[in-house]
Amino acid sequence: MRFKLSPIQSALSASLFFMPLANTYANDDTDKKDVKEVERIAVTGSRLSRPELTSSLPITSVSSEDIALSGLSSITDIFTRLPAMNGHQVSIDENFGADARNNDGRQKVQLRGLGYARTLNLLDGVRMAADTDGSVDVSVIPTTMLQRVDIKKGSASAIYGSDAIAGVINYQLLKDFDGIKVNASTGISEYNDAPTHTFSFVGGKSFNNSGFTIGAEAKKIGTFNRGNRSFYDPDRRDQKMRGGFEGTNWNSIYSPDGNFTYAECDQDTATATYHMLHRNNGTQGSSLSDFSPFSATYTGKAGDKCWQLEDLAQAEAEKQYKEAHGYNFQSETLDASKRTEFSILLNSYYNFSDSLEGTFQLLYANKENYAQEAAAVVSNLFVSADNKYNPFGRDVRMNRRLTDINKRNTTTNMTPLHVRFGLNGELSESWTWSTDLVHSSYKAKTDYPTALNRTLLQNSFGGPEACLAADNCTELNPFLDIEDLNSQLPENIMIDGIWTEHEAITNTFNLSAVGEVYELPAGTIQVAIGAEYRTEEASNEFDKVRGQYKLVGNLGQEDSNLPPKRKIKEAYFEASFPILNDAFLAEYLTLDVAMRYSSYSDSGSSSTPSFNVYWKPVEELLVRANYSEGFRAPTLFDLYRGREVFTDRWYSNSSDPCSKNGWEDLPLCQSFGGKVAEAAPYEWGFEMGGNENLNPETSTSRNLGFVWTPDYIAGLTATLDFWKVDIENAPERLTRVMLRENARTNGELFGDLIQRNPETHVLEYYKSIIINIGKTRTQGYDLDLDYAFPETSIGKFRVTYSLAEITLGEDQYLGDEEWTPSIGRYNNLETKQSFGIHWKKDKWTSSFTVAYGSEAFNSYDDIELDLTDVPEKDKYRVEREYAQDWSPSYDLKTFNVGYDLDEYGRFNLTIQNPFGETPPFFDDSRGYDRGPNPRGRYYTLSWFKEF
Repeated sequence: MRFKLSPIQSALSASLFFMPLANTYANDDTDKKDVKEVERIAVTGSRLSRPELTSSLPITSVSSEDIALSGLSSITDIFTRLPAMNGHQVSIDENFGADARNNDGRQKVQLRGLGYARTLNLLDGVRMAADTDGSVDVSVIPTTMLQRVDIKKGSASAIYGSDAIAGVINYQLLKDFDGIKVNASTGISEYNDAPTHTFSFVGGKSFNNSGFTIGAEAKKIGTFNRGNRSFYDPDRRDQKMRGGFEGTNWNSIYSPDGNFTYAECDQDTATATYHMLHRNNGTQGSSLSDFSPFSATYTGKAGDKCWQLEDLAQAEAEKQYKEAHGYNFQSETLDASKRTEFSILLNSYYNFSDSLEGTFQLLYANKENYAQEAAAVVSNLFVSADNKYNPFGRDVRMNRRLTDINKRNTTTNMTPLHVRFGLNGELSESWTWSTDLVHSSYKAKTDYPTALNRTLLQNSFGGPEACLAADNCTELNPFLDIEDLNSQLPENIMIDGIWTEHEAITNTFNLSAVGEVYELPAGTIQVAIGAEYRTEEASNEFDKVRGQYKLVGNLGQEDSNLPPKRKIKEAYFEASFPILNDAFLAEYLTLDVAMRYSSYSDSGSSSTPSFNVYWKPVEELLVRANYSEGFRAPTLFDLYRGREVFTDRWYSNSSDPCSKNGWEDLPLCQSFGGKVAEAAPYEWGFEMGGNENLNPETSTSRNLGFVWTPDYIAGLTATLDFWKVDIENAPERLTRVMLRENARTNGELFGDLIQRNPETHVLEYYKSIIINIGKTRTQGYDLDLDYAFPETSIGKFRVTYSLAEITLGEDQYLGDEEWTPSIGRYNNLETKQSFGIHWKKDKWTSSFTVAYGSEAFNSYDDIELDLTDVPEKDKYRVEREYAQDWSPSYDLKTFNVGYDLDEYGRFNLTIQNPFGETPPFFDDSRGYDRGPNPRGRYYTLSWFKEF
């Protein structure tokens, strides 16, 4: 069937608006009123074909040429710049900080800040296996094998089932490609580090009744040491933070030289003194003269407890110590991970007859990721007065970083696999059918470096009574220079063989049919019906080492687990009813309805409907409306996660509501008779695990949109969409809510998960599990503008602008009557914008783009504020005004220029951060979490050739 391509279709199928649009300009020679004949297209988010590429929800399409010409390393680097991609996006180029430093190389995306697990990722219309946390590593797809990527913003559970609450991303592959395409690129920073090299190949051949396309992509991605950037110095005392907060010296008290501490307290005078003794570099710590003392005294009021007085004295002593001997831990940290990636994808078909086609797809990838941060901290380790090397003659605590032997680096290897067999054909002139059998899996193994046995290390410093030969303990001297200390550590203190391995497998069989059932005056009713059977499996395996020892570093004791196989049975129905056609104020009016029934072997069943209206009152305007319900089953990891135990935490526990201001309002805290102390370092622990009683979450989504392509402003396309999402039974692991509810109900809720000291009531241990903790509601609007100027003697110009504004985002947690704002916190930004200007003349193209994200604050309780008399509607504003921990606003600038040398190929130069701007500081551990990229100016030269 053939049809006319309308201005509406041109608007909705526009490529990514802020990328160098060389392929878009190729179509500019034809006026938009001209008639083009193209094949009928099925839109992502619907199984029905339409005579216009219309959608009830906004769709952004990105072509493989857009990706290649961008000069960026991966599809996720482009997604980061899309305003609809809110929340933390993990990509190579633009997500630095803790997540990029510590991650295992996966690149994952989320729409509208609703979470990775609420965005469904499809490969040619079928779901890819999600990792144990519900996210999908989309970097495994060779970008040169993509025909395009469709990003549908809004719930599509009625069409695709679970996980599509925020939207769907469909990666559509090349087919019927004849020829060879080659792409090579290399990138380097202005500091001559962080190199990136990419090579990709695509080859294809079509025969009389068959064809294949095969693509391969290889990447080597480097990084840099943060010590090579002066702006990574953690001493931020000269910086003013948002809300009037003075910058802080974030240097660490934990250094290779080490310090030794003790406290003295006189309860009668309410006076405490905290002592820090710095071991001078180059000394052996054998006499008092080898140490530099730092101490602070604090005098409180009668009745103050020693732990309160000592905490305040300690804070002042540490401040003095940092000024003299603070350690720049960033000098040991890689800014992002180093990666080596290879992927290969085959897409083939065979026509058995004119009405029967078979397809086969194979995707395989192998990725290796190396991440490194500062060495683990040996904190608060007890050194006995009886230790024969102790020059102080009293018990002290050691704080030190054993940099050469206790590093925190990890190597992760990932091997995704996706195999698809398909058949499709014709049942009649108006009906088609298709079936698929899909195996999709994701496997990853992380190897950890050698770790220190904290128990044995503690005993070796504890004197002859603690260090027993029967326990293979050798008394050690903790006061030595770092190299001498490391060399004397016996082998039995060094524990290796630490690893984690997880795997997720999804097997799918589906069968569907699409066709026409009845002719109405306004057109033909189309129907799609289908069924799907799917199984999901997951496993998490861990070494046995962590269950035997207490180790230095953030390594918990984890139990391997193999959840039962999940079985899902689904059936769906979709229909399109044309109501009006060529009527007054109705070029056309169409109603679509859809319903999907899902039955999970471990999570019950759900029916999710969807209703869509398309109304085109005049040729230049499309109005679209959508109402849909969504459903997301808990992940197998959430349900059956193995027990993971974290003991002897090296920092104080600040989660206890009975140790905070406002304790007197909580019945459990009142029963303790006063404010409770925070659990001291190494005197508390917690564990995480699954929750087999977890329920699915549900959602309701609404969208009202307008697409405007006025004839009297030739070249302009404008889209505006208003949307709202409400989520019930949202699952989350939120310890502070669990502890607060336990205190509010006087221990009735979650009492079996929390353990306190029977005498001091200090929080000693708790179990942190995911629970259906409450509700989420969010709403906003998206605006896209695209204007192509009339061609001039100096070339063609095009400007684009996109805005995603979230006007409401808040959560209502268990036990709360009020709603807690979430938008504007952490990485859920209120505003994301992008702007681009593009130029083309003859064989030249160029573009300059800017992507912007608004500021956000990063804590729910930065400071203690009395908001009792503040109206509810103003509390969020007041809290923001006085918040101390802010992520500043950011922008990502990119300049691109390209030239086509015909038979020699096309060359493209991309400069990220072209003005060499320094990124704004975020906080002590993550440093620079948003752009401009701390790599500085980054140059990428790309070459493309098609044979």
